[in-house]
This record gives sequence, structure tokens and C-alpha cells, in this order.
Amino acid sequence: MTKQRILLISFVGLLIFGLLLGGKVIYQKKWVDVNTLSQSQHIPGVVSAKTVQKNGQDVMVVVTNHMTNLRQASLALEKLAGELPICYLDRTNDSLNKLLGQMQFALQEGIARGNFTEMAQSVRTQADKAGVQLDLEMDNDAIYVVLTQENAQLIEVIDRHGQVKFLPSEEQ
Repeated sequence: MTKQRILLISFVGLLIFGLLLGGKVIYQKKWVDVNTLSQSQHIPGVVSAKTVQKNGQDVMVVVTNHMTNLRQASLALEKLAGELPICYLDRTNDSLNKLLGQMQFALQEGIARGNFTEMAQSVRTQADKAGVQLDLEMDNDAIYVVLTQENAQLIEVIDRHGQVKFLPSEEQ
């Protein structure tokens, strides 16, 4: 009789645990993701945002389409993402990737030495020589770089203090 009660109680406990766990998963996938998606679509330049697993870590992936104000969009997305790192999916090309690679010297030197006016001047000169439109902003936490060339756009947010709030952008 006691064994039957223990089995019944164990079975009911496992059933309740399974229902709660399933409810949590459904809540996260249906409610939180839909809420994030709808709120992100009100941000100019953002097509969609969702949470995915990358290398065993939750990441907010943001699909963009010609971002006009990366700093404002990033700050709004940080509020939506909470503690999750953000990865932008942009419409880049090889020449923009190469240009950003060349700009990294000036960008990283600006962060390391604090000579941001020289960094901005150097980066603008490189963009002008390449015939690329540059949108460069910064705040206390990050440097926001948008390189635009015809229909291609590269978006990069460089954390200044190593917080890893933003991952390197990827091509759509």
C-alpha cells in the first residue's frame, strides 16, 4: 500500500514538473519572442529580433535593413535584450568587410589611447578614400560604425570596456 502511494505521488510530482517546464518553454517561445519581435519592429532599421542559441549561449539576433541611427537602435535593443548579447545581421559585402578590417587599427588605438578625435578623423579619411558613406557615433560604452555602399551596409558595434553586449555582426 505504501509503495503504491509513493509511486502515485512520484508520478503526480513528475507530471506537474513536466507541465510546469513545458509551460515555461511555451511561454518563452510564444509570448517573450513575439513580444520582443513586435517591440523591435518599432525601431527604425530593424526588421526583426529573436532569441536563438549560438554555441550553447542565448543570443538576440537582429535582422536589419539600412540602419539610419545605430546608436539609438542599439540602446533600445539593449533594453529588450536584457543580459543577452546582441548580434546584428546586416547586408555587407567583401569591400566593406575589408575596409572595416583596415579601420580596426584606428578604432582599437582610439579605444586604447583615448584619442577619439584622431580615430574619427582617420576612419573618415579611410571611408572617403574607399567611396563609402560612414556613420560614426560613440558613447561611454561603445563605438557605433555603419558603412554604406550602394545597397550594401555593414553594421558594427565595438564595446569600449569589454562588456560583450554586442557580438560581431554577420551577413544575412
